[in-house]
Amino acid sequence: MRSLQALIDLVDLRWEQARARFGLPEDAIDFGFSVGDDYPHFKKERGYAVCFWHGGNKCRLLLSTKMIRAPKHRSDAIVRHELGHVFDFVLNDEWLSDFCHENGVDMPSTDERKADALAEAIWGDPILYDHQEVQSLKNGVAPRPAYLGL
Repeated sequence: MRSLQALIDLVDLRWEQARARFGLPEDAIDFGFSVGDDYPHFKKERGYAVCFWHGGNKCRLLLSTKMIRAPKHRSDAIVRHELGHVFDFVLNDEWLSDFCHENGVDMPSTDERKADALAEAIWGDPILYDHQEVQSLKNGVAPRPAYLGL
């Protein structure tokens, strides 16, 4: 990414693209994000981001500063995956399943693979898992390996 501003711009861009793709008004989801390293998951090699649902339509992403140093194909895939969680938390399962099917993507029943499927349905690219078992748009395997948690 190279800078905090580039990461902010990427999240903003992907958020607006997804919101527009779903046809949601700006206030449909109370969404926000912050960048920092004060979260235990970020001490893990593959800990780059987490999504928190605060009930109703309120979700927050917490992104590690590792995202700034990550290659764009990785940070973009992680942002897309985490936004998949946001929509999974807030929007109706049946509606999301229909959206995926309309876009040629099967909707899995497990949370992590569902986030990947939603990301693929929104942006058209599968989320891959690279040699470090982190999301990527460039190289790796799909679907998410089962041993990472589904």
